[in-house]
Amino acid sequence: MFQIFKDSKFDFMRLRRFWVGISFALMLLSIGVIATRGITWGIEFEGGAQVQLKYPSKPDVSTIRNELSRAGYSAALVTTIGKPQDNEIYVRVPLTPGAKDDDVAAQVVRALQAASPGQALTVQSQSYIGPAVGRELIQKAVWAVIGAIGGMLGYIWIRFEFQWGLAAIIALIHDAVITLGLFTLAGFEMSLPVVAAFLTLIGYSVNDTVVIFDRIRENRQARGGVVGSLPQLINDSVNQTLSRTILTSFLTWLSCASIFLFGGRALRDFSFVLVVGIIIGTYSTIYIASPILVLWQDWVLRRKEAAVTAAPAATPKPTAKKVRAGKA
Repeated sequence: MFQIFKDSKFDFMRLRRFWVGISFALMLLSIGVIATRGITWGIEFEGGAQVQLKYPSKPDVSTIRNELSRAGYSAALVTTIGKPQDNEIYVRVPLTPGAKDDDVAAQVVRALQAASPGQALTVQSQSYIGPAVGRELIQKAVWAVIGAIGGMLGYIWIRFEFQWGLAAIIALIHDAVITLGLFTLAGFEMSLPVVAAFLTLIGYSVNDTVVIFDRIRENRQARGGVVGSLPQLINDSVNQTLSRTILTSFLTWLSCASIFLFGGRALRDFSFVLVVGIIIGTYSTIYIASPILVLWQDWVLRRKEAAVTAAPAATPKPTAKKVRAGKA
């Protein structure tokens, strides 16, 4: 098997408290960004219209965007779909205040016809999403993420131990919060594909964590179950899987980066989550999930020592002396 690092001896756990502190500080900053800037919701959540049109000749996407912007739809998403010879475009526009259900799609079609005079446009499909439906989708998306995290906790709890599952879940929350903070800071739009990207990130990150946890368990069993030197045990396990982790993460990241750079505007938001999340997820597997196991063990040992110290010393019971009766 190809290895980048052979017999590496990196001491990952030496600065574990420092990296855990940095990570939680980044989580707080991300929460602050989300709270102050707010998440930009897509039309699936806020309401709006989707229109698919067929042109008799090749459409000019730039001209279409400019015309929609002049019509008041500056936030419209315009992209070509299908084969180039199909001459079809897909348009998504957010709901404007005061617009009626049927107005949005009709106004979009009229604006596009005005941008292409003399061309007969064919409406392939159109749909409208109201605000009520959007709120329901938000609730379902949140429950989908919570359900995924809960399922991961149950799986790791059964396969390993409860504290291992807790460490993995903390790492997942860390990945999701920081990625969402950067996503919000960049001004990208939250849509159903982006929710799918976050679920994909959760699955990818926990898979990476399980690989290292498996190696930790194997090494612990090989050493007779001794956990007194848990930091060294984790260091050895991480070093043994380091090449696999970097190679897998880098190749996956390279694919997502290609989508982000060349996939167009329609895939930009989705791919951004994976490009950023894979880096954060790989980092958290080493510097969040694994150190939490050590911190948990330290906490348990301190509690045991405190319990022993607080326990009153056992006082020996007085022994009764036998008195021999004297002779009369």
